Amino acid sequence: MIEAKLVFEGTFEEAEAKVKEVLPQTGFGIVWEQDFTAVVKNKLGIDMPKYKTLGLCNAKVFYDLWQRNKGIGMVAPCHLLLYEEDGKVHAKMAVPEEFWDEEVMAEPFNKVLEALKGVGFN
Repeated sequence: MIEAKLVFEGTFEEAEAKVKEVLPQTGFGIVWEQDFTAVVKNKLGIDMPKYKTLGLCNAKVFYDLWQRNKGIGMVAPCHLLLYEEDGKVHAKMAVPEEFWDEEVMAEPFNKVLEALKGVGFN
């Protein structure tokens, strides 16, 4: 698994807002959101720390990957996980190695990481 982990010193809401503000500058859009905290609360009545996945897509990157590996839809769009733990907000991005294509993915993956670092993730 190719993965990156970052931490944000602030509230979950601040971290999420920063992510949504900076991603368009990297060429990625958020195509869906899954708020697992709300799902667990609604379905089970259980409170849990904030835990949300954002689906990130850059159409050009997706198309280039699709041309090389028709199975890319198994892991697309890219997932950015945001969650609370130990009073901090954590961000994780990961791609299974079988779908990692260094030539196509390294630059945009690192561009997203650098953008997140630029808005306070370390």
